[in-house]
Amino acid sequence: MGIVLRRWVARRARLDAPAWKLLAPPSTTGQWLMYFMYLPQGQLSPQHRFTLERLAVEDAQLMIVCACPPDHPVLAELQNHCDALCWKAVKGFDFSAYAIGLTELARHAPDSDVMVFNDSMLGPFAPLTPFIEKSRWRLSGLSASSMEENHLQSFALIVRQLNAEFLQAVAPVISTKWCYDASGPVILLQETRLARVASHHMSVGAFWYTDGSSYQDLCLNCPEQMLDAGFPLLKRSLYGKFASGFQDPSVMQALLHRLGHPDLLGTKA
Repeated sequence: MGIVLRRWVARRARLDAPAWKLLAPPSTTGQWLMYFMYLPQGQLSPQHRFTLERLAVEDAQLMIVCACPPDHPVLAELQNHCDALCWKAVKGFDFSAYAIGLTELARHAPDSDVMVFNDSMLGPFAPLTPFIEKSRWRLSGLSASSMEENHLQSFALIVRQLNAEFLQAVAPVISTKWCYDASGPVILLQETRLARVASHHMSVGAFWYTDGSSYQDLCLNCPEQMLDAGFPLLKRSLYGKFASGFQDPSVMQALLHRLGHPDLLGTKA
């Protein structure tokens, strides 16, 4: 089945957008990090606590978008770790959280520069803010791939000068009016389309890129080399659903220990 037909089929999975509530609004235009946390049981893992500790020393303001049960006590705990906080319902993948967070930032802190990333990644093991400062494009990815079509990998995206005009340009892909709640439609209709849709209106680029001739996914195929080259994150799926699929598990465990990250037990990510 070709990509066009698969995208047509995937569109039938579109759902209404998840509910959300802005609990602590952003107040200052500047550099922002937006961290999407998926906590369906409302439990902060050692991974999340490690990331929050690292983000606390970044030279940027922090917005957290948390998917958890409504009014869960974890939201009060998270408010101590961030400058802006938004709750969203559990349904919807990372793009639904990005849409909400970017919309609220554009409304309350227009023209900010922001990196959005999600908890499918471990770290950061290097500062994130310099990537915002060094980005030469209006929309950037830390990494890009040629799989399906040239696209920015959606675990981390950078937007310069976030405002209503930017949101309108990417509305076919990032929207607060609808969402997808399955990985297939998210990949086919959001992640792999975003760069192409955005490129009609702005510059788009990435810090790392693979054309598929040697690797399809740099973060899975050569994670240690990427970290050595300054890449700040590590895919959690190397310790979950892709454990043994791309790397030697013992080598990956040793890497985690060397990085000072807590062990990951029982994850399926």
